[in-house]
Amino acid sequence: MTALPRSLGVTDRNAILTLEDGQMLSAKLVVGADGANSWVRKQADIPLTFRDYGHSALVCHVQTEQPHTHCARQVFSSDGVLAFLPLAQEHYCSIVWSLPPEQADYLLHCETSEFNKKLTVAFDHKLGLCQLQSKRYTFKLTARYARNFAQNRIALIGDAAHTIHPLAGLGVNLGFQDAKMLAQAILANEQLGVDFGEYRYLRHYERNRKVEAAKMLLVMQGLKDLFSGDHPLKKWVRGLGLSATDKMGLVKEQLIKQALGL
Repeated sequence: MTALPRSLGVTDRNAILTLEDGQMLSAKLVVGADGANSWVRKQADIPLTFRDYGHSALVCHVQTEQPHTHCARQVFSSDGVLAFLPLAQEHYCSIVWSLPPEQADYLLHCETSEFNKKLTVAFDHKLGLCQLQSKRYTFKLTARYARNFAQNRIALIGDAAHTIHPLAGLGVNLGFQDAKMLAQAILANEQLGVDFGEYRYLRHYERNRKVEAAKMLLVMQGLKDLFSGDHPLKKWVRGLGLSATDKMGLVKEQLIKQALGL
């Protein structure tokens, strides 16, 4: 059985991780990749900035009448966003449904038949009849942004450093880019023969990723505001903007690259 961590300490030369069984591990660098409620971040006493999106996310697995063809899909409504993410089996998807808290709570507790009906209609029958295949869970949607992405002997990546609205599913790509850049920084500094766990050698990673995360937070907030509500002007802007973007090949390609972190 693997022992859980109990405490994390830092010296000038090492990070020291103490496990519940008393074992002590040391390393030049500890990477916090342990999610939005990061234990590493808390141990490092790194504060967070929060922004409440005012929505809750309902998540579960569903079976669809039509195969998903390995494509992720989203639909937008005045109330929120519904995303279908393909799973290994061609008729199974994981869904993330962003809704006002009271609606999310209703869908969490309603009868399965009622849930299946509302989900199928909300998704505009794009994959035919949808049927619940797992327990339903909800959680509050909150943007988080760590004051520091790195300090001496500690670096944060992914949701441990930042969380954004799941509107376009870009949070995971942002985390992948964190991991990629941190790995590149470690390798480059190791080749130079310097101590890659020292904060001065982590600052470039931190500066770059903080800027990218902040940009994505602002973009996601803007998109959330744009795609929320039924105001005629918002509908017109949404339609015009998406149509124009789809016709502008270079702009469309650049947006896709930005979303994928390329």
